[in-house]
Amino acid sequence: MFLDDYYKIIQNSRPKLKFCERFDDTSPAWNFSRHNHPYIELMYFFEGKGNLEVSGTRMSISLFDTVVYPAHWAHQEEMISEKRREIICLWVDLPELELKESIQLKDRDNTLSQLFRLIYLEAKREEPEPLLLEYEMKLLLTLILRNNSEGRDHKEELANALQYIHTHFTQKITLEQLADLEHISKSYLSRRFKKLTGMTVITYINHLRIQTAKRLLINSSQSVKEIAYQVGFESTKYFFRTFKSLTGESPSSFRNRHKAAAYQSSAT
Repeated sequence: MFLDDYYKIIQNSRPKLKFCERFDDTSPAWNFSRHNHPYIELMYFFEGKGNLEVSGTRMSISLFDTVVYPAHWAHQEEMISEKRREIICLWVDLPELELKESIQLKDRDNTLSQLFRLIYLEAKREEPEPLLLEYEMKLLLTLILRNNSEGRDHKEELANALQYIHTHFTQKITLEQLADLEHISKSYLSRRFKKLTGMTVITYINHLRIQTAKRLLINSSQSVKEIAYQVGFESTKYFFRTFKSLTGESPSSFRNRHKAAAYQSSAT
């Protein structure tokens, strides 16, 4: 089946959300036995890493990965005790969309993360709007299929550099290190990286660092300075400037806003 055929199926469909939760390894929602669902299952990894197996294919999953299991395909997640995981998991009832393979994607520009969050937030409203959920699920599935199709053409391109960045982004990373991994020059690496991801190397690394910093600001009691150094910034001043550039607010303002929202939610 061609990509356009998948698009037409999604466009003319009425997907229904059967399950939507955000949880970590402490949650009973995890099922570590081999199992399957009559629905398409989608997972987004906000934190941690792990190993998955779906119909004989093994996957090594890490931060900011999206995974899709076709409906009825047997799969199994493995627990890795030293690495805490946090995910959003969706089950989408769309029997017309018969996927021929499982999918694993790296979220290069934070688009998939935002769509998973939108679906989760809408689903958890007191009265979710079905039309919004339907639209957001269609958009998410369409983007995943498109990105997966485009990714095949560049699957091996800069794979070593990207894997190294996602594993070591809290540490100092140089262009020399990445170029050596790919056996190319620094200038060629920079050009190919920008074409592949739409960002420079440092902007890409900073996006990963700020995403992690946002989570720590919400879920930890560490000071802003401690968080800045933990996610890889050598200067708090540079951290503040980068955070505001990417989010539109200061780290302290971001933390206070989320604390206020959490308090209001618990009070209602």
